[in-house]
Amino acid sequence: MNRTRLLLYIATMITGVIYIYMTWIFAPPEATLHELIRILFQHVAPALTAYLAFGVTLISSILYLWKSDIRYDLVSGASIKIGLLFTTITLLSGMQWAAATWGSPWNWDPRETTTLILWIAYACLLVYRASINDPEIRAQYGSLFGIIAFPAVILSYLSIHLWNTLHPVVITPIGLQMAVEHGMTLGISIIAIILLYIMILDITYRVDKVNEKLMEYRMNRS
Repeated sequence: MNRTRLLLYIATMITGVIYIYMTWIFAPPEATLHELIRILFQHVAPALTAYLAFGVTLISSILYLWKSDIRYDLVSGASIKIGLLFTTITLLSGMQWAAATWGSPWNWDPRETTTLILWIAYACLLVYRASINDPEIRAQYGSLFGIIAFPAVILSYLSIHLWNTLHPVVITPIGLQMAVEHGMTLGISIIAIILLYIMILDITYRVDKVNEKLMEYRMNRS
């Protein structure tokens, strides 16, 4: 393990411990939401990280189509998997929040609906990639679809500004609409989850790279 990777893993573990402490001990109950405020820290950070993951897929897809380097396709595929994981966490934590505050876990709110569309779009892309054995064809069409799917990310992000929504707006151009302690906790949670994403991306990329070489070896032998 090289030094950079070791430092990444250590930083991820340290911020993860701080994140758990601040979420469950440091952050006080909110005046109106009380203990429900803690769901927010498990919801916003995964949502923003999912957007980041699909943004990495977009950039990697463009780079593959430009340079035809299979490494970019491997990064793209790995980032889709992690983005779907964090989108799933976002949906589940959002349903928990909705059940507690709106009385129902699913209300077809614009943010809920567009995030579900986002999940379906990238889930379909992941299934397509898994169904193609030829790495070149998978990379070419997977990169193209990786670009086409990205507007779903933009739609999900802008949904609370485009339509009337029950979803609260926490992060605004003028700052965070919350107490200082909650803002600090949210900031740490975002850093911790992004570091976790980078660490998982690194591991997933290296595993997929080995699998790609094994498939190539088997194809050459057959």
